[in-house]
Amino acid sequence: MNQKSNHLAQAAEYYSRAKELIEVNHDWQASGSMILKALAEERKSENTGLQVMNVIKYQKPKNKLEFNFRS
Repeated sequence: MNQKSNHLAQAAEYYSRAKELIEVNHDWQASGSMILKALAEERKSENTGLQVMNVIKYQKPKNKLEFNFRS
């Protein structure tokens, strides 16, 4: 199983737990927390490829305008 599948499987598990928490325990806060965790796992599944920032060599800009990108 690759990383993308692992993240998606974990997301499905979080969604299942969220459904149970709201239907059985009526715990809105815990259910919402599980949904946020599931969304985070889905986002991770989309970012499992080669990271561009690891490949780019950092060089000083030629002018005074500098950019700083963070994810």
